[in-house]
Amino acid sequence: MLEKMLTTSPMSTALTLLASFFLVRIFQTLYWSHLHVLSKIPGPRLPAATSLWIRWQRWHGRLSFEADSLLSRYGPIVRIAPNMVLVNDVQSVQSLFVRQDLDTAPTAIRALRIGGHDWTVTYPENPVARSRRRPVMMATTTKAMRFWQPIFEKNITQMVSNLGKTEGKLSEDIVHHLRIATLLNSQVVMAGSQTNLEPGDFPHVVGEYNFLVVWRLCLPEWLFEWLKLSPFRHAAFRVRSSDYLFNLGREIVKEAEKGKRAEKTQEDDKSSAPVYELLMESMKKGDSGEADNAEISAEMAGQILAATETTSSALAFIFYYLARDPSLVEAIYEELQTVEGFKDLEGLKMLNACITEGLRYRPPVALTGSRVVPRGGLDILGYFLPAGTVVTTQSLSLSRQRPDLFPNYDEFDPTRWLNDDDQNSERRRCLAPFG
Repeated sequence: MLEKMLTTSPMSTALTLLASFFLVRIFQTLYWSHLHVLSKIPGPRLPAATSLWIRWQRWHGRLSFEADSLLSRYGPIVRIAPNMVLVNDVQSVQSLFVRQDLDTAPTAIRALRIGGHDWTVTYPENPVARSRRRPVMMATTTKAMRFWQPIFEKNITQMVSNLGKTEGKLSEDIVHHLRIATLLNSQVVMAGSQTNLEPGDFPHVVGEYNFLVVWRLCLPEWLFEWLKLSPFRHAAFRVRSSDYLFNLGREIVKEAEKGKRAEKTQEDDKSSAPVYELLMESMKKGDSGEADNAEISAEMAGQILAATETTSSALAFIFYYLARDPSLVEAIYEELQTVEGFKDLEGLKMLNACITEGLRYRPPVALTGSRVVPRGGLDILGYFLPAGTVVTTQSLSLSRQRPDLFPNYDEFDPTRWLNDDDQNSERRRCLAPFG
């Protein structure tokens, strides 16, 4: 046998290996699509057989709407990848995500690492991620936001002034301006009022990082190390955008340390404590001990990214749809005349209705959240999901798949939120724009 292999030509050996590879792949495809436990889940054969379908949709930016189309065809539970199931039932989603013992999906969240480091949303272990989220939630309560409001007002006023400099004679990139304003606002929440880092190339870096996330979800990991050293400058910059964000996180940490030395927050009043201070306290009390500089830098960069990109993309869509409907703009303008400056804005019904409708119609996150089925499996909507299955949902479909509550679901219609009735309360249960 060995003698026969040695006398075989290299070409024949290569063809044999190639044929074996394809046979294995064909068997895997048939197994996933016809024999695996998840084959009973409704859905087309291609997504069930290979991850190429979901990679293709992500690459072309169509995943949300293609997944929504599958829900329309197959019902509230559909298989969108060999090991991933999309669930669109509010009660099932709530009962799943309220559990504290389910980890997040490690393969998908890997794409959001910054500078090669994990931060809150990339930790697969729920207890770790939960301990990181708590300081952020404490630092961003309504009371805390009111403390920072004067700084927010100054930055927003500056953004409006910058937008108006050309007096409408030139087009403006609204996303660029929004990214700058949200960076200026979020950095003080992260590190304190003394923080005043210049935006620099931040809007461009974030834009490239968004594309990098898609690349990471669709392409093999080894390719990125090669692209860093490649002669293709644009691609190299995109791959390095993760490192640039990490460097921003380092600068935020430095600013936070300056603030701690300059002004100690009173122990009995944590309402104005920045995220950095609360996070460091939480880490010292936790089992993991004090975090190293790289870990906390990635955390700060990640939180800045989350704060700026979700807010700016959501607002950009809202502004776009308002620009298409002058009557809505006029209604908001008249409503704004009833208050002085930035005071009492939360009481303006039409303004809040436009924001709510924008988050419903074009939520800033595609697959809003994911959980991994634990040992022993789970029963969801009459189907058994084995351990290791990734269960995900998306805010976009929660309303689009309820024509009884949203008869004109494919229209930007803020007026649907103006009535305070039982149906409106049920509509709000179908909102989960940020997970």
